[in-house]
Amino acid sequence: MNSIIPVLMCGGSGTRLWPVSRSSEPKQFHALAGQSSLFQQTVRRFRTEQYAEPVIVVNTNHRDLALREIGQLHAGAARLLVEPCVRSTGPAIAAAASLIAEEDPDRLMLVAPSDHVMEQAEIFSEAVAQAAKAAQQGQIVLFGIRPTQPETGFGYIEIGEAFDDASFKVRGFVEKPARAVAETLVAGERHLWNSGIFMFTARTILDELERHAPDVLACARHALALAQRGNDTIRLAAEFDTAPVISIDYAVMERSDRLVCIPVSPEWRDLGSWSALWDIGSKDGNGNVSRGDTLLQDVRDSYVHGNSRLVAVMGVENVVVIDTADAVLVSSLDQAQNVGRLAAELAASKRSEAALHRKVRRPWGSYESLRVGETFQVKHIVVDVAGRLSLQYHHHRSEHWTVVSGTARVTVGEKVFVMTANESVYIPKGDVHRLENIGDEELHLIEVQCGTYLGEDDIVRLEDQYDRIVTI
Repeated sequence: MNSIIPVLMCGGSGTRLWPVSRSSEPKQFHALAGQSSLFQQTVRRFRTEQYAEPVIVVNTNHRDLALREIGQLHAGAARLLVEPCVRSTGPAIAAAASLIAEEDPDRLMLVAPSDHVMEQAEIFSEAVAQAAKAAQQGQIVLFGIRPTQPETGFGYIEIGEAFDDASFKVRGFVEKPARAVAETLVAGERHLWNSGIFMFTARTILDELERHAPDVLACARHALALAQRGNDTIRLAAEFDTAPVISIDYAVMERSDRLVCIPVSPEWRDLGSWSALWDIGSKDGNGNVSRGDTLLQDVRDSYVHGNSRLVAVMGVENVVVIDTADAVLVSSLDQAQNVGRLAAELAASKRSEAALHRKVRRPWGSYESLRVGETFQVKHIVVDVAGRLSLQYHHHRSEHWTVVSGTARVTVGEKVFVMTANESVYIPKGDVHRLENIGDEELHLIEVQCGTYLGEDDIVRLEDQYDRIVTI
C-alpha cells in the first residue's frame, strides 16, 4: 500500500481564542498547549513512515506563517495548496483531492485540522491503519472520539451496525447539542465526538462531490487547472472565489451513503475556547491554569495567560484573563465560548486588534510596530540568520534604517554594501532595495517610514526567495 497523504487544513478566522488568535495569525500558529505551535505539532504527528509528504491547504494570508513554521521544524518537504480566498472546507478538500488525483486517483488521503491537540499518537496510528482498509473499499471513514463527558461545543456522530471488525456505519449527525441532550447522547454509548478527521481515496471523495456538490467540484477543478505552480507551492487561481462557501460536512458527509466511523480514544481536544485550554491544562492546588509571568492570590478555577509582562490577579474565581501587547480579555469561564462575538464586533468596527498583533511574523523574521503617526511609522525589524527580504520598492514612502545589532547586506538602487551596529541608510521613495542578514546571529534594526501612505500593500516585489511574487 502506498503511504497515506495527509491533507492538513490550515484555515481559521482567528476569533474563538482572541486576543492571542487573530485573523492574520490564527490559533494553530500559537504555542497554546506545549512549547511548539499547534500547527507544528500537527505536522510532526504526520511525519512517520505511515505517511507521505503532506499537502497543506492554507489561505494566502497565512502562507508566510506556514512556510516559516515548516522551516523551523527541519522535518522534510511539504506542498502548500494556497487558497486566494476563504471558501470553507468543501472547496478546499475538492481542490486537494483533484491535485492528488492528478498523480493517483486511488491514493489514500487523510484530512485533518491543524489546530487540535492529540496525545497518544500510537492509538491514532492504529486507527488510521484500520481505516485504510475501509477507505480502499470506497468508503469515507470518519474518526469518532469516544466521549469522556457531555460536551456542548462538539458535534456528534451516531454509529449503527458494524461495517467490519473496526468500523461502523454512520446513522447520522447531531450538531452542537444542549447540555441535557449531550448527557443523553453520551449515556447511550452510540454517539461519538466528531473529530473532523476523515480518510478516503481521492477517487471516492471526487465521486461523492460530483454526485452531491458538482458546482463545488467544478469551481475547484477550474481554479486548480489555472493555478500558478512552483517551489512546492500551488496557488489556486482567482476563479476559486466563485465556489460556494460550504463545509465538507454539508457538501458531502450529511448526504453520502458511503460513510463509516472508527471509534478511537486518544487524548484529543479541539481547542475551540479558552475554557477548553483550562480543561486540558495542568492545574495548581486551587484549580488554576496559568501561562507566562503571572501572580495569583486567592484565585480559584481560572485560566490566566500572560504574554510579555506581569499579570497579577486576585480575589476572583471562574475567570479567564488573557494579556497581549495591545489587548486584554477578561471573561467568566462559562462565557469563554462567546469570545468570537467580541472579535466580530472589533472587525465590524475595523479595529486593527481584530486582525493584527503588534508583532507580525514573516518568513524572514518579524517586525513590530513601535509608533504610528499620520505620516510616519517606527518599526523594530528582526531578520533571522540567512533571512532575506524581497527586492522591492514603494510608491508612497521613504525609509530610514539603523542597525542595532548584527550584520546586514543592503541593496539600494545599484549600490550593495554591508552595515553593522550604529550605521544608518536612507532609502528614497521609489528606489529598489533589499535587506539581508549575512551574520551568524539575528539582525536587529529600527526602521522609520515617512510618507502619505504606510500600508503593507505598498510593496512591489521584484525578486523573492519565499515565492511571494504572484504573476497576474
